Amino acid sequence: MKSPLLKKINKSAEKASIRFNKRMITFFTCVLVSAFFWLLMSLSKDYSITVSFPVSYINLPKDKVLSNSLPESIDIEIKSSGLNLLKYKFKRQKDTVLIDIKDARSLSSRNHYYLLTNSKTDKITNQFNNDIRILKIEPDSILLNFNKKISKRIPVVAKLNLSFESQYQQSDSIKLTPSFITISGASDIIEKINEVVTVPMNIKNINSSVSVKLAIATSEDLKFVECSQSTIQAQINVTKFTEGNIELPIEVDNLPAGFGLKTFPDKISVKYIVAFENYEKINSLQFRAVVDYKKIESGNNKLKVQIVKSPSEVHSIKVSPEKVEYIIRK
Repeated sequence: MKSPLLKKINKSAEKASIRFNKRMITFFTCVLVSAFFWLLMSLSKDYSITVSFPVSYINLPKDKVLSNSLPESIDIEIKSSGLNLLKYKFKRQKDTVLIDIKDARSLSSRNHYYLLTNSKTDKITNQFNNDIRILKIEPDSILLNFNKKISKRIPVVAKLNLSFESQYQQSDSIKLTPSFITISGASDIIEKINEVVTVPMNIKNINSSVSVKLAIATSEDLKFVECSQSTIQAQINVTKFTEGNIELPIEVDNLPAGFGLKTFPDKISVKYIVAFENYEKINSLQFRAVVDYKKIESGNNKLKVQIVKSPSEVHSIKVSPEKVEYIIRK
């Protein structure tokens, strides 16, 4: 059992601890309040900072085109209260600043202009709120090189790498829509461009007709060129194919009068690929296999067999044998 004296000592310690805690709370509260008011006073003062802003150019002449790259961003030194500046400093997506090309002045060189950014601070300031003042802009000048704008119609080349399932192939050439596009820009650049190509695309295991959208590939020259299309449509017609086989007699071309030429063998085997739906349409009368008398070489007793006539529906024609022996009769 605790003595009355010990109880009295414990109560005194508890009271002292409570008083200490209250004092500490009061102290820290005062510190926080003081810091808050200090921050408010600091943010209410004017400061200056430099912020990078993206740029968009307006009022470019319609009959001319730029032939040089313009800055994509400018650094602007702005002055305002600390609170206002914090919004611009830490804003993730900066507001785009508009620069009017009509304010550019001509240089002595033809079609060369310059724009003094610091002389147009009033126009740029109007794009900010009233509490912002612009002190300086970098770069302080922007050079603009203009050229006469011309247009040209050029073909599109599709960069496609195709692979097909077994027995499937293209039934005709790839159809592009559009197959030509119009490019516009400076004459010295446009004259060098004779075609545009698409971004390469791989399509594998094709077993049916397919339509794909292809993007026009960018290049160094196309950076300063306007294209009437940024994408095109490619139609790839596909059908199932099978192998056909026929036997053809060998004919002789350019045989002089009074001469005869006999080949050994006198017939060849022809293999070809044809679409299933056209298989029954193909016959030997649609083909012609020949050897050319004019191709005879001294010391060589063989002539190459050529297929000089074949139906449009077949392809990948293979001849066996490719060369035949011969004898000439008078």
